[in-house]
Amino acid sequence: MRQLVLTIILSLLSFNIWAQSSSGSSRPWLLSSSASARESKRFTLQEWLENKDRRALMDMWLSLNTPSPYEFILSGSMFHYSLESKSLNSINTKTVDGYSAELSAYARFVGVSAEYSNNPQDGFNDMTGIFNLRIFGHTVQGSHLTLHYGLRTRTATDASYRLNQQFAAVTLQIYLMKYFGIQGNYRQFFPYSEGHFGDTQSTEINAGAFIDFGSLRLFGDWYQEKQNSKLNGSESTYDRTGTKIGIKLYFD
Repeated sequence: MRQLVLTIILSLLSFNIWAQSSSGSSRPWLLSSSASARESKRFTLQEWLENKDRRALMDMWLSLNTPSPYEFILSGSMFHYSLESKSLNSINTKTVDGYSAELSAYARFVGVSAEYSNNPQDGFNDMTGIFNLRIFGHTVQGSHLTLHYGLRTRTATDASYRLNQQFAAVTLQIYLMKYFGIQGNYRQFFPYSEGHFGDTQSTEINAGAFIDFGSLRLFGDWYQEKQNSKLNGSESTYDRTGTKIGIKLYFD
């Protein structure tokens, strides 16, 4: 009897080894390929819960590391320039100090800006609204090329005149190093007619350098504004050339 049982066990073991060698796999002979396929496609509550937690972690990582599409810039500066005015045979010069402020808001590559400039020694102040379109670059605090279209309203402190000048402009900003760069801005003001200056057109150039400390920027610019006016056949020019220093704060 013992010999019979031993013979049956040896026969089963031999059959199992033969089945494994014939299939070329180490899989137990009781687990067929169709059963393995069904097992791989089997849905379990445990796997669903694990995938749910994994997706939640991925969504959290993306929300923390994806940059905001909104950008805001707050700027303040002080400027100093020399004014040379020419009309008929007279030439006058003087120096002027003033200050300006700017607020800009962007949604991806489109933005709007509001500027204010106070020139008490020159007898006027400026209010400017601008539409901005960034055509190159991912952010305003980065290398970029931006086109502008706006309206500047220059009002005399004694209410003797009011210039509403539309303009087109372009800004180029390039980072030379990680925290240091240069920028330039050019504005072309379209002709405008009113009673004090007559037919007036202007150009303005700004160029300078900056250094960033995180979201804070310190900058210094050289700028020049040329205004040409004609009234009753008489021509007058106003050249303002000077420097500007200030700070900018970027946030989103």
